Amino acid sequence: MLSVASVSSAGGAANYFAKDDYYVGDGPAELSEWGGKGAEALGLSGPVTKEDFEKVLDGKLPDGTIVNGNENRRAGIDLTFSMPKSASLMAQLGGDKRVLTAQEAAVKATMTYLEKHFAEARDYSRNPNGEAVQTGKLLYALFQHDTSRKLDPQNHTHAVIAAMTQDKAGNWKALWNGEVWKNNSVLGSIYNAALRTNLEKLGYRTELTGKHGQFEIQGVSREVIEAFSQRRLDILATAEKLGRRANETEFLRGVTKNTRDPKLNPDDKQALRQEWAKRAEGLEFDAKAMVEQTRARIDNGREGPLGTAERVRGVIAAVQETAQLYTRPADELTTNGLQRMGLTPTQLRTELVTASAVRVIGERETSWTRGELVKTALDLGARGVTVEGVEARMEALVDKGQMLPGKSARLDGAIEKYTTPEHVAIERATLANVTAGKDASPGMIKASGAPERLRAVSGEYDLNAEQIAAGTLALSSDDRTVVIQGVAGAGKTTLISAIASVAREEGRDVIGLAFANKMVNDLRNETEIRTANGEAVKEGIEARTVSSFVNQHLRGALHGSGPTFEASRAALEGKVLVLDEASLVANKPMNDLLTIANRLGVEKLVMIGDKAQLQPIEAGKSFSLIQADYPALARLDTSLRQRTEHMKEASGLARAGRFRESFALLGDKVVEAGKDHLEVAAKTWLDLPPEDRERTAIYSSGRDARASLNRMVQDGLRAEGSIKGEGLTLDTLRPAHATREELRYAATYAKGQLLEVMRQNAPGGLSRGRYDVEGLDAKGRVFLRDENGKLKRFDPSRIDPVDKRDALRLSEKTKETIHEGDKVRWTEKDDARKLMKSEEAKILGVKDGVVTVENRHGETVELKQNDKMLERMGLAYAINMHQAQGDTRDMAIGEMHSSARHLSNQRLALVMMTRVRDDITIVTNDRDQLLAQIGRNPGDKTSALETLGEKRIADARIDRAAPDFNPKIPEHLKVGEASADRLPSVDKESLRAVPQIDLPERNIERAR
Repeated sequence: MLSVASVSSAGGAANYFAKDDYYVGDGPAELSEWGGKGAEALGLSGPVTKEDFEKVLDGKLPDGTIVNGNENRRAGIDLTFSMPKSASLMAQLGGDKRVLTAQEAAVKATMTYLEKHFAEARDYSRNPNGEAVQTGKLLYALFQHDTSRKLDPQNHTHAVIAAMTQDKAGNWKALWNGEVWKNNSVLGSIYNAALRTNLEKLGYRTELTGKHGQFEIQGVSREVIEAFSQRRLDILATAEKLGRRANETEFLRGVTKNTRDPKLNPDDKQALRQEWAKRAEGLEFDAKAMVEQTRARIDNGREGPLGTAERVRGVIAAVQETAQLYTRPADELTTNGLQRMGLTPTQLRTELVTASAVRVIGERETSWTRGELVKTALDLGARGVTVEGVEARMEALVDKGQMLPGKSARLDGAIEKYTTPEHVAIERATLANVTAGKDASPGMIKASGAPERLRAVSGEYDLNAEQIAAGTLALSSDDRTVVIQGVAGAGKTTLISAIASVAREEGRDVIGLAFANKMVNDLRNETEIRTANGEAVKEGIEARTVSSFVNQHLRGALHGSGPTFEASRAALEGKVLVLDEASLVANKPMNDLLTIANRLGVEKLVMIGDKAQLQPIEAGKSFSLIQADYPALARLDTSLRQRTEHMKEASGLARAGRFRESFALLGDKVVEAGKDHLEVAAKTWLDLPPEDRERTAIYSSGRDARASLNRMVQDGLRAEGSIKGEGLTLDTLRPAHATREELRYAATYAKGQLLEVMRQNAPGGLSRGRYDVEGLDAKGRVFLRDENGKLKRFDPSRIDPVDKRDALRLSEKTKETIHEGDKVRWTEKDDARKLMKSEEAKILGVKDGVVTVENRHGETVELKQNDKMLERMGLAYAINMHQAQGDTRDMAIGEMHSSARHLSNQRLALVMMTRVRDDITIVTNDRDQLLAQIGRNPGDKTSALETLGEKRIADARIDRAAPDFNPKIPEHLKVGEASADRLPSVDKESLRAVPQIDLPERNIERAR
């Protein structure tokens, strides 16, 4: 594994290292050496002396020049590369010095990559704030160590990078280390892959143990590893006391850094090794025998007579594995057919995992960095694949036009992002679809009469000027696609009701569409169809998920003729589609929706959402992209949700991206609770009176933190008697969140998971049904047990990479205890019993294994033993931000942790701040660190056309002079003049720059 830490400050660095003697004081000189092109430039080579080491940490060159004399400068960065415990045992108990050579080579390979791609300085030639430029030169020292702080065998290498670099012109400057910190997980994966490959060349067999390429040597048991991992056990014990889990990598790094004991110097290393040997003997662990086995394995692999039966079996197994590799399904991103035979097994594996990495990332993002692709490919764990091979394959894909480099805006011209022709085609098709709808569908009514009609159907709701303008555009525009950009709380549901009511008076039916089932139900339940005198005539509009709508009508739309086409066209004739929370819809389904609207003649497609809030889980940000291309657009910039002055101001500041000021305005409502922040968040809710609990949500982004909060709240309710009974412990399921491509790899599966096959003729020859994952074999096959108890072997590598249909769903089994009175949430739907995904329910009783629940509609439902919905139930005291978007609460308690790098971002913080009407309390471990983390991470997704420089998508945040800033309605959206027949359409000249393309139907199908 790799851990990264800052090395002291400039003023105290030299004294610290001299006093602690940690890096140069406990081993012979040959255990240290200088590295990096910066060291070469300065003539530093060989062993590291204390004097030279102190100088470079102090920013002093050999000639006495001071580099970056700022008193607040950091002395450097310490990258610690720690071998897997099993490898350290082979080196120290088994005496295999080859392992140390393998470690040295892996560290140097990783540092070479770091130096080439992440060594940067700041250049101020065109930007007064400076901008990063690559230098390709680092100055660092390597130190080899062989024990942990608890004096267990633990070989590790410290790479201490001095905070200086030499630019292309030969000038020494301060090192800009942002990319090193940002890419530490990339570097960790590169190291793991390199060391694993090096060890396998020595005859060791390895097995993956973590999702970042962590591994151990086969044959070293978990019992042995834990017996020699006292330091690791101490860290996990500390994390457990803090209520955190072993898989929270970022948090464990912090524990590791903050719980270090002073370095212990053993008096007698020989005695220490004798103690290790005695410990190993007690565990019946013979490391020397394992080393001999690896040497024999290498000897058996050399050319010569087959000899022993073991060697015969090994040769046959190798031939079978190679044959299986070369006969994998054809892949458009790899060499195929007979040409594959010209590749070595390692070359072919490299091509396969690089192709898979493009698809793994491509399911969730349209663009990615070089490091992200490298990491994703290496983490798939293919034998022999290293960073050098993946980078070479990336360049080959770029040369063939199968991966597209982005347009660089950097001074040094470095490419920051890559994308694919497929992503570009979908985005161009989306914009072409919007353009195709220009002036293609006459408005339902004239603009001049729309305001009066809208006010008439609004009943007791007074529509404001922005809502009137937006509704007028939707009803009177001649464009098929209309966009309404509205901030959270702008009254979009009220607006949808008014639009639907007028449309119905004009003989048009409105179909509501949304990304998630809960949002669909909200559309049904919270909208109202009213008459011209404001009386309600119908409960809500018809509503469906985007996916079900697309699945029903896309095939007919693409055919263009025939029975399927005619059936869909008849079903959608005269229909108005209203897409709610449009920012959550990914590129592919958005383009499908537009294709259906255009080809089947839908009258209007009205998209409503907020591009500043959460973006799609899958690839792209289509709602933002469409807004950047001059659609018929109205804005709702005034939030009507907040009822208290401080929340109006705080949410307004958050919408403007001014989170530091927003937090300051909340004052003591932002609670800094250190390591106890989850306990404090739970207690804050439990301390509320019962009537306030019902109207107060708990928001948490992280799955593990959310689970902990739910347990803490449940424990508190049980202690006070608000929930009753011994409870019932259920076996529940939660998504493993594996992409379609990851399901093609055996390493994705783990014993105890559940695999659901959702259609016949599924990939891998599996029948429809449910299978328990029993484990893996050495050939990369997954053992599955079907519902009849029969064991099956499933080879996920045989799944066709071109098949984009979702046929498999992998879930993790968890335990959930429920009591009478608990509040729960469904993770799947049951339409017949009105149990809808993400909706809440209340446990009315638990008796004799039968669970009685009250659904959202107040209806009672009994769930007997083995009812599948019992598996799809979870506590609902704390919810995530995606569930929160579209939700409204009077009050909320928000939880955020500063070390949750991907979960503490501006978009998630914005959703949290804008959900509530009256008040919010934010509980965090460290207020300043959280704000710094939010400031660094906007939480934005990418666009393929942005990457290529074809489109520029403006920042979603609106800079406002004051939190209560009320923008003027744009001139082209003003309505009400007697002479106006309709709103003017978008300037045609601006549309001529829009790419006009005919996207082949087969490409649309392939993108599915």
